[in-house]
Amino acid sequence: MNKTERSLKILSLTIIFFWASEYAHVPYYAPYLSTLGFTATMIGIVTGIYGFTQLIVRIPMGIITDMKSSYKATILIGTGFTTLSSFGLIFAKSVPSILFFRMLAGIAASTWLAFSVLYNAYYKESEAVTAMTNVNAFNNAGKLLAFFLGLITAKLYGYRMPLVCSFITGLIALILALNLKPIQLKRESFKIEHITSVITNPAIIVASLFGIILQGYTQATVFSFTSAVAKNLGASALEIGITTLLYTSIQVISAPYLAKRILNRISTALSLFLGFALLSLSALIVAISIDVKTIYISELLAGIGNLILVSMLMAIIVSHTPQEKQSTAMGFYQAIYGLGMASGPVMVGSIVQQSGFKTAYLTVSLISLLSALLSYVLAIRYVKK
Repeated sequence: MNKTERSLKILSLTIIFFWASEYAHVPYYAPYLSTLGFTATMIGIVTGIYGFTQLIVRIPMGIITDMKSSYKATILIGTGFTTLSSFGLIFAKSVPSILFFRMLAGIAASTWLAFSVLYNAYYKESEAVTAMTNVNAFNNAGKLLAFFLGLITAKLYGYRMPLVCSFITGLIALILALNLKPIQLKRESFKIEHITSVITNPAIIVASLFGIILQGYTQATVFSFTSAVAKNLGASALEIGITTLLYTSIQVISAPYLAKRILNRISTALSLFLGFALLSLSALIVAISIDVKTIYISELLAGIGNLILVSMLMAIIVSHTPQEKQSTAMGFYQAIYGLGMASGPVMVGSIVQQSGFKTAYLTVSLISLLSALLSYVLAIRYVKK
């Protein structure tokens, strides 16, 4: 194994343990705060500070990473902060301390742009789709590991123990990152004009627009109201857990096949159409579901659709941006799609309150279908390949 292959494998493992650290405690932290006497409002603020921090930090972090060409340093910040965050939360009991350590977790998540840009650098320019599909598979593998660690330890030792899992996996990620030997990137010096060229690039604007829609869909359905629909259909806590497991695991399993057999053989426009069409079908199935088994089918479709779209949108960013601008572009993209993370659940929740789950999911299905058609048209016009 040569140095490049070894470093790529180390980076892949770092990604897995990094995301395991970020997510192992997440499903159990709200119940844990409840045991400390936190109100629902305060729990919402603690939860929201994670995303709000990313919205503020991602763009400047991308700019600084590009200016300094400091991809490994940014990754070290990410692995260090996720480790420190989870360690602090094990002991934190006051509102200020908890908010501080959750902000550190948000800063850590913002470093994802450096992971993805550096990972892409190990591949040829023509292999951007394969690189981004693989990097998202490792992302989901980390979340899958987090799911199992959290489920087992929370059941055996209570809601606080998943925080210990987050700390341990974060420490492993930090040790791995210290051993990274990044490849030398061929690039010109960063210039301030790069920022303007990024935010006015039509391909990046298109990718960011559909990133907002994708994140809005995912946060409002898979990570929010689909579980409520399953519960209304009589699903047990275990069955609800299985829905998330299916959504995540199908992305890990299908990534190699999708990259090699499908996404590299069809156009970007058709790939985006396929991804949003699968999301539309998934939402439609939830809207007409009669039992939890149909929810399982919808989660499998949503998982594949999400993998296609995340991989293709990130591939658009890196393939339309020179290396010296890629962290800036990725930071812009990831900050902008945070709007979807915030607005999606609010919009769908409002429809649920006014008209019920069926109407909400039919609306989401229609928006996804329109997005499939629009993404096809815009990709043909503004995105190469």
